Formats: sequence, C-alpha cells, structure tokens
Amino acid sequence: MLQLDVRTKLLLVVIFSVLALVYQNPKVLALLLVVNILTLSILGLPLAIFRGFYKFIGLYVLLIVIQSFFVKSGEPLLKLGEMYLLTTDGIWYGLAIILRFLILAASGLFLMHCNPTELTLALVKLRLPYEIVLMVQIGIRFIPVFINELQNTFNAIQLRGVDLRRVYKRKVLRVYVSIFSPLLYSVWQKAEKLSILLELRGFRKVPVRTYYRDIALSRTDYVIMATALLMTAIFVYAVKGL
Repeated sequence: MLQLDVRTKLLLVVIFSVLALVYQNPKVLALLLVVNILTLSILGLPLAIFRGFYKFIGLYVLLIVIQSFFVKSGEPLLKLGEMYLLTTDGIWYGLAIILRFLILAASGLFLMHCNPTELTLALVKLRLPYEIVLMVQIGIRFIPVFINELQNTFNAIQLRGVDLRRVYKRKVLRVYVSIFSPLLYSVWQKAEKLSILLELRGFRKVPVRTYYRDIALSRTDYVIMATALLMTAIFVYAVKGL
C-alpha cells in the first residue's frame, strides 16, 4: 500500500465527495465510481468492503420505488390505478442515489487506515481550530466504543433467552427503548468523564499546542495532489455535455 500523507487522502476524499454531490446524471456518477475504484486500486487500498454491498440490494430497489412515488415524469412502467409504482425517471433518479452512496462509501476507504494522530495533525495544519479537530477525533474514537456497548447489550439479551426476532410488533418499540436507554446513558457517562479529564489536564489553558510527532508532504504527495486536481479538471470538462 502506497504511504501517503493524510492531507493527500483528504484531498481525494473531498474531490470525489463534491463531484458525487454535484452531478445528478447516473452515467457521470457511474464513470466517477469507476475512477474512484481505479484510484483505490492504484494506491493499494482494500476493496473488500464492496463485497458486502450486495446485501443492500433490497434497499436499492426500495429507493428506486420511492423515487417513482415522488417523481411523476417519465414513462410509467408499473401502475396501480392512478398511482405510479415505477417510472423510467424514477429508476433514473434511484440509480443516481445508489451510485452516489457507493461513491461516498468508496471515498471513505481513503481514510480507513489513517492513524488518528496523523489525522489530527493534518486537520490542525489545515488551520482548523483545535477544538473542532478534537471533537472529530473523539467522535471517531467513540464509534467503536458505541458498537462494542451495543454488541454487549445484545449478547446479554441473547444469554437470557430472548429472541428479538420473535418479539411482537406492538412491543418492538418498548423493547428497543429498553435496549438503547442504558446504552445511551453509558455513552453519556463516558463523555462526562472525558470532559472532566480534559478540564483536569488543563485543556485550552495554553493557546498553542505542541506535538511529539510531525507530518510532512513528500514529493509523491505533491505529484498525486497535482495529478488529482488535473484529472478533476479533465473529468469536469469531459462530462460537461452529458
């Protein structure tokens, strides 16, 4: 895997994310997704996560159907009385949403193996306030904590012989409220203890922080950043007529 500075990866994430949000044409988005995957492959980043996307086929179909409900233009392909269940434009817009989701998910792979400390340094060097950078870092570190707490809760329920798949529909809301209430309380307790520790360590007492480690852009980073910006300009010009 090619070793790049975090700022180079952040630039790639911004480019692909912005282009995915700007364009609405599924043809352009499909081309952008191919370029995204090729970039990940060239940089030696893992693509195994795409194998799990087939599990969301039902969600993709649902998105297309929902678009057909709200988009009345195009040729109707499936009708129920006066209600359009499936239209050509609905499929078109639904495909755009699906491709946009895949591009954003693929863009996140650029930062999958980033060191949190290096990510913090990169954001600080981009002149972001350290308070915001710290909140981003804490948010990233709290995600696995939250997932671990949730998994422990479900394990405890299963050990008590409760099968959530057989819970009556009228009791589902009450059951999940009972699950998530202690979970949120536990996370809130951890956040409160963290805020106390920050105060005890004199957070924001000194306006300028120092860091044990440092990051620097290499020649490879400059080449890739320049190439990415050039290819972005070429891509925008090439798809202008689509």
